Amino acid sequence: MKKVISIVLALIIAAACIPFAVFAEGDDSVLDDSVIVISVNASQTDKYAAQRLKYYLDRILCTEIEIITDDTETDVYEFSVGGTNRAGKDLSDSADGSYTITSDQNGVVINGSGNKGTINGVYAFLEKYCGCHWYETEVIVVPENKNLTVPDGIDISYKPFFEYTETDTASSRDPEFSLANGLTGGVYRNLTAEQGSTVGYLGAFCHTFTTFFCKSETYFADHPEYFALRNGFRVPDQLCLTNADVRDVVTTEVLDLLKKEHNPDADIQIVSLTQHDNFNFCQCDNCKAVDEENGSQSGTMISFVNEIARRVKEHGYDNVVFDTFAYQYTRKAPSVVRPREDVVVRLCSIECCFGHTLDDPDCPENAEFMADLKEWGEICNRVYVWDYVNNYRETACIFPNFGVMQRNVQIFYENNVKGLYEEGNYYIADCDAEFGEMRTYLLSKLMQNPYLDYEAEIKGYLDGVYGEGGKYIGEFIDIITEHAVTDTDHLSIYQLSNDTLYRMTKDDIEKCDELWKKAKSADVTEAQLRKILRSELSWRYWKCANKKSEFSRLQFPYVYMNAAEKLHNDFREMGIKVFSEGARSELSDCELLYLYRDIHKWTKLYEEWFWDILNPVAVAFYNFLGKIYSLFN
Repeated sequence: MKKVISIVLALIIAAACIPFAVFAEGDDSVLDDSVIVISVNASQTDKYAAQRLKYYLDRILCTEIEIITDDTETDVYEFSVGGTNRAGKDLSDSADGSYTITSDQNGVVINGSGNKGTINGVYAFLEKYCGCHWYETEVIVVPENKNLTVPDGIDISYKPFFEYTETDTASSRDPEFSLANGLTGGVYRNLTAEQGSTVGYLGAFCHTFTTFFCKSETYFADHPEYFALRNGFRVPDQLCLTNADVRDVVTTEVLDLLKKEHNPDADIQIVSLTQHDNFNFCQCDNCKAVDEENGSQSGTMISFVNEIARRVKEHGYDNVVFDTFAYQYTRKAPSVVRPREDVVVRLCSIECCFGHTLDDPDCPENAEFMADLKEWGEICNRVYVWDYVNNYRETACIFPNFGVMQRNVQIFYENNVKGLYEEGNYYIADCDAEFGEMRTYLLSKLMQNPYLDYEAEIKGYLDGVYGEGGKYIGEFIDIITEHAVTDTDHLSIYQLSNDTLYRMTKDDIEKCDELWKKAKSADVTEAQLRKILRSELSWRYWKCANKKSEFSRLQFPYVYMNAAEKLHNDFREMGIKVFSEGARSELSDCELLYLYRDIHKWTKLYEEWFWDILNPVAVAFYNFLGKIYSLFN
């Protein structure tokens, strides 16, 4: 009960601070005669925002709305976009991306700050008052409504919750989806200057030491002392961070990068100074001394990045910040050294459980992460989080984390996290056999406002993407969420498919089968049915891994082997080419794999040369079983 009360109080306090308030009173205004107004001196982003508003209003109202400048007086309903002479509150001192939306009987005023504020305001208006939704790249809802009305008395003020928002599945790489849903990172999308640009990483996004800065292929042969000492030997995949020459090399390379790519007009630009993706930190006497003094390998890391940042700032790059990881061996905050104001610490949640909320004190992995989050927050002005929302071992299988996503994003905001990267299926778009696109949409909306009506967003997506079948898929998601974890069982990002959905009974499985059957037989379009069939693959994958329903071994072998063949062929037909992160994870066409082995071994990683000899025999035996089965059925 104490836990419930504390959560409710936290939400009430946070809600009171939310800079997103809507007040509407008075009559509605009819838009049968209207214009869009921009400033005579409108910025390129305000002009672009006005064009997007026109594009969608023309479709909604089935008309052509004219865009005029604010030196023209009108007696019709006006949509004022950007810093016009109709705009009210000055937003010049507000955070980039902030906006206001107001209305009266004369029109709507949408004004924003920085590069993204006005565009954010336009898309917010289209969503809230025109019924538009951008669920996926291929699923955009623009309802035709010639009698559209706008309430008088709108008064919205919005300030972004995070300065940096990023995720990576297919739709989030689309500029229109990203603009509509507030994604600001520049790794997976290219927003032009008129679209408001992005918060960009210069050069490379992550794991830059030895791969981008002080490359091992360039320096290791002649200068092995630049690299980490491990068990008495120098290794080429981490740096010695206390080596003075390494600091000089990296400083020079960062300055060269900035000369080529720096944009002085950007709000911020980020240079990533980050460890390689392994545990080979340096054990030389100098590095060991710094780390022991700080109680963590983050001691050498923060000291190194601080020094590079100090040197580079002497050259006048005031809008550049320097990003480093709190990741695996550097996750614990140092006890002595402190990050500079211009250093971003990207805390990574890779070891966490994603079935329990991060603030669940009874989940040991998450309790440790929360302690690290609080410690970094006490010493660092700019904490970013690299969060994980995907099963990297078996991506085609169900990853039932929908019950924790909203609370986790709230936790980040409540602990002063400034930037958030929700890493999903980054490695290939043709791997989404589950709910990756749904997760992308929900996370994008949550990063815009962690306190939104989460259930309403889920329902909206399900209805928009799956049509009448969505309500059944929603019930299915409720069931798998209930079985995501137990008090002692957890959900990692490398979960085996036969170790997920705990305590699923025979009745639960039959109920899920029935829900998918109803979804497929609902009154849906061809496109919606294809979406349903694609998402169902993840449920069939789980059943195959756990030998349930049509994949049960308690029946004639041909039946479950035939079910496996159909599943394999449906993966192929749906364009699912990759099953997991990593090399040789492509779906194999070897019959010996998908007819006779567990589903997580259906990839090319498990192909072996001698199977070319055995495969014809295996196929012949399968066909023989089929003939026997047909004789009795």
